Amino acid sequence: MKKEKTTEVKKERIRREPKVWQAFLALVCVIAAVVAAIRGDVGIQMGLAMGGCIAIVFALLMGNKWEDVQNTIKHVVGDSATTLLILISVGMMVGIWIIGGTVPTLLYYGLKLCSPAVITPLTFVLCAITSLFTGSSFGSIATMGLALFGVGISMDISAPLMAGAVCSGAFFGDKLSPLSDTTNVAADMSGTRLYDHIGSMMYTTIPATVICLILYTVLGIHSASANADLSSVQTIMTTLESNFNITVFALIPALLVLVVSAMKMPAVPAMLGCTAVSGVFACVLQKASLPAVLGAAMNGFISDTGVDMVDTILSRGGMTSMYGTVAIIILSATMGAVLEKSGVIECLVKNVLLKAVRKPRGLILSTMVYCYSLLVISGHQVMPIILGGRTFRPAYDKMGIQSRVLSRTLEDTCTIGAPLVPWGTSCAYMYSVLGIGIAYIPYAFLSFIVPLFAILYACTGWFVWRKEQVADAAEA
Repeated sequence: MKKEKTTEVKKERIRREPKVWQAFLALVCVIAAVVAAIRGDVGIQMGLAMGGCIAIVFALLMGNKWEDVQNTIKHVVGDSATTLLILISVGMMVGIWIIGGTVPTLLYYGLKLCSPAVITPLTFVLCAITSLFTGSSFGSIATMGLALFGVGISMDISAPLMAGAVCSGAFFGDKLSPLSDTTNVAADMSGTRLYDHIGSMMYTTIPATVICLILYTVLGIHSASANADLSSVQTIMTTLESNFNITVFALIPALLVLVVSAMKMPAVPAMLGCTAVSGVFACVLQKASLPAVLGAAMNGFISDTGVDMVDTILSRGGMTSMYGTVAIIILSATMGAVLEKSGVIECLVKNVLLKAVRKPRGLILSTMVYCYSLLVISGHQVMPIILGGRTFRPAYDKMGIQSRVLSRTLEDTCTIGAPLVPWGTSCAYMYSVLGIGIAYIPYAFLSFIVPLFAILYACTGWFVWRKEQVADAAEA
């Protein structure tokens, strides 16, 4: 009797496109995981990790092979390598700038300019400069912002007004600096070159900044008192002088960053080069040893002047300070890649977004509403930038709008709107560092004015560039 030979037929996984309700449910579950992690104080990194796991499970349920999902993750995370290297360079640079006297010199000369009549607009300008140089709104708030806030309070200037000026100035640089994490994330998630993204933001941020400067000048003069106590200013300045070599030459590393940005040099070699030059200046100007400079670059600078305010301001920086942000980018890139591979984003864009929105105006305004909604839900600016960029990027491509319009819109809402959410991380940081509640929010003028320009341009079509404009310029 012959044995019947049986052949096992291995079933191939058949990839299915998700239905609208399935895509919507998957996206809601991902967002819920991130929000739950933020609200549970376990960190946005854990939320993104959970969101990524949910996205992977959904992708596999839709019939995607793990090998295909894995290759997509590798590709997208690989595209983020430039952003990661820039952020690591920024962490090292900030630590070196402190030990090298760059940040102390900025602080010293900023305080030297103080007077009751100009302290409010000066706070806005100096915090903007500090955040532009360092790329960190939080760093600007805790250094220049904290010092000038204390000085302003001692001059009997309104505390909410001073805090509002600190906030606007700090988030100006967080939005425009090539060293900023949100600037790099927005460019990365929208597929825009870094300097093209920064150039696009100038159109909304610069006119808004001019209006803010006028408002802070008028309100500052009105709030100024003739009987001002400048003793705290003198204490900080004396401490800085006794612990650092305060010289204008210490500002050269910071100016160099602006120069390479203006020249649109490749970001990674430019930042690494500026970091190396900053280390040389630290050794020459402050007589710091090479191990001390490398230690500050790795773990940040630890100030020990004996003056609590100064030590609080100057103890920061280092490569390790960027590890959390690096993790955010890697995990968010992973989550976004899997959502794309599973078909969630394409399904929602094709079947919902593009059917409801047919003009650039509606697309830009929809982007703003979507980002604001996620910002209010999560209280953190990174998640709306990530999901906003991944969700709307295909729609901007299909409508023929340049990606720098999307990247600008992400920052005009998410980055600049973050300090307005009372339960958000930016707002919590503001009142924990400055010791003030949410009374500063009405005076955070930049966060209100920038979106107005974004809406104006969306409705009029001004500075909403189409892709054919690039082709025409190339042919010319």
